[in-house]
Amino acid sequence: MSDSVLAVFGDWHGDLGWSINAVKAAAREGAKTMVSVGDVGLDWPGPKRNRWEQRMNALLMELGATLIVSPGNHDNTSRIDLEEVQPDGLITWRTNIRVLPKGGRTVIEGLRIGGLGGALSVDRQFRVEGKSYWGDEQPTIEQAEKLMAGGGLDILIAHDVPMGVPVQGAFDLPADLVEEADRTRILLRDVIDRTGVPNVFAGHWHQRVTHELVHPGGHSTRVDVLDMEGSRGNAVLVWPGTAPLRIEPLIIRGR
Repeated sequence: MSDSVLAVFGDWHGDLGWSINAVKAAAREGAKTMVSVGDVGLDWPGPKRNRWEQRMNALLMELGATLIVSPGNHDNTSRIDLEEVQPDGLITWRTNIRVLPKGGRTVIEGLRIGGLGGALSVDRQFRVEGKSYWGDEQPTIEQAEKLMAGGGLDILIAHDVPMGVPVQGAFDLPADLVEEADRTRILLRDVIDRTGVPNVFAGHWHQRVTHELVHPGGHSTRVDVLDMEGSRGNAVLVWPGTAPLRIEPLIIRGR
């Protein structure tokens, strides 16, 4: 088993105080590479635009750590999609903040990691397109096909939760909106079934759930849904190696 450890975080929604404490907690455990399932608030419009990135990058530089973000629906995907993907499969957002684009893949500590972030903003009727939600926020079939064409995966970083994983919604949504949102969940499940990826990390639903998806032939996929900022279920530590991976909670204290 590798002596190195990764940290994986759930949604932060631009909460600078919480995310600073989360990164410090991961660093104390020896994590130099940290992964977010999205909704950190990258390039969020408004008077504090880029403040989170500036403060977070300075902290990561001080700690000698790197944060890799797989975008959620509360990250500026229209801006992200314009950025150049580097040979390692990642976008350089800041020196120590990288982005794993939808349909992209990279290798971390020998682990083949794919990204299929994004989700539908089910409250978008109260939002403004281009300012608080983006039209390309959901992953596409083309991005999923590109990801799968690259071969096998050890970890899939999603934002939404694959279909078949029991999560409890906080909103009473009309049937047509549920159907539209479920497109992403169905797409993720299709990728999982076709690749047999053993570990998936997601967020979006603001709850901590661990679930096993069993495939024909008996092998399974462990799905870890991470809770939002302020919760004990916001982060885990992951030790690289062969499946099943060792996964333990990361305790983040205070703000």
